[in-house]
Amino acid sequence: MIVKDIWKRKREKVWLFLELIVITIVAWVVIDPAVVNLYYRSLPIGYDTDRLIYIEGKALYNGTVDRDAWDVAFEYLPKLINRLKPLDGVENAYCHKSPYSTISAKYYSNEYVCYEQDTITLAWVGFTSDCNFFETYGLKPLSGSPSAEELSRIDTESNQAVLSESGAKALFGTAEGVVGKHFQRFYYGYKGGEAHDFTVAGVVADVQKLRYSAVQSIIYLPNDSRGMGAYIIIRLKKGINPAKYIEEHAQDIQQTAKTDFFRINKIMTYEEFIHQEELEDKKPQEVNTNLTLAIFFLINLSLAVIGTVWLQAKLTLAIFFLINLSLAVIGTVWLQAKRRTEECGVRRTYGASKLRLLFSFLTEGALLATIAVVIGCVIYLNYAHSGFETDGIHETFKMYQGNYNPGPESDLTWVNHFWPHYLIVSSIVYLIILCTVLIGTTIPAFKIINSKITVALKD
Repeated sequence: MIVKDIWKRKREKVWLFLELIVITIVAWVVIDPAVVNLYYRSLPIGYDTDRLIYIEGKALYNGTVDRDAWDVAFEYLPKLINRLKPLDGVENAYCHKSPYSTISAKYYSNEYVCYEQDTITLAWVGFTSDCNFFETYGLKPLSGSPSAEELSRIDTESNQAVLSESGAKALFGTAEGVVGKHFQRFYYGYKGGEAHDFTVAGVVADVQKLRYSAVQSIIYLPNDSRGMGAYIIIRLKKGINPAKYIEEHAQDIQQTAKTDFFRINKIMTYEEFIHQEELEDKKPQEVNTNLTLAIFFLINLSLAVIGTVWLQAKLTLAIFFLINLSLAVIGTVWLQAKRRTEECGVRRTYGASKLRLLFSFLTEGALLATIAVVIGCVIYLNYAHSGFETDGIHETFKMYQGNYNPGPESDLTWVNHFWPHYLIVSSIVYLIILCTVLIGTTIPAFKIINSKITVALKD
């Protein structure tokens, strides 16, 4: 019955139908990046950043940065850590030798690792041996792994590595019983480089490498490389606010670390450090732009409700379609519903209830929206699928992953697989279009079915 009614009015419905198909394609393009970014931002980071403070220091010689002075300052770092730990409110402290080693650093490299002829990539995080890395960050070893203190003491000569839970699953297919297993690591940062045998020293719970990606497959390796500065992480005791602690104790920290060849020049909360890394990588601007476009699109899609009921169909289609395709949807639905006032009057004289008439309006709109969205998504499917590589990762998603190119078994989320990603976003688009059409149908429909029968027949 509903399908027959739509078919009888095919000339009236064709414009709305075409609009909905175009709107579906536009909605996919606009809403997809916003949905992906919101999903990434919703992932738990995996360690308590609200108890961490980030500090940067420089090696000095005659008041300037000097590489030779850093060789002297480097020997001072273990003493520096031991001097910071007794400070009031400090639970632990750790010092990175390189800015690239911090877990949330925007720049990082991939490590190629191999097990039983399968080679995958894992995100690399380096740590200074015997400097409280795992316990300071609060990384949690899984059952069967050594304690955080023991993992922090691994040195470069042992050829041992610590894997995240996702990293272990990517390499071995499981995170259980992998401690002591052997694998190969390719040196020089590329597949085919010199391979060395490594042993899994332990497995720790997943953390989110970057807040704008789902990268959790990580390999933690002891690292002896030196930079020109020190990058210190302080872990505070429970209940202490990092921002307030910095206000009250920044001077104490600087005085404690101060020597003739070393100065601290930056102190901030770890949350501020993460935000700064994102700003420098232009990710917040990208996220905000995507969200703004999505919100603007949704608002415009709804704005057509106001005043459109009084416009003629041709004017609605001419103006709204050219200015913003989305504005025409509700307006067109509203106008088409208004033109059915006489029909509703006739049906009511034959005993049709108001509820039945409203249900008829909504069912027609829902069916039309459903068919249009299916066609629109199928049209977009051609374009979407052409941008995906054989490993199932869309090329436009790489910007969310940074320079990390996960293997086919690593970091498995719906975002990284074509069909789950396509179906989830298509469902969201469908719900938005459906709600828009139903709103645009319900408002004028209520007015029509509640009007006097004599007035409806006169119209």
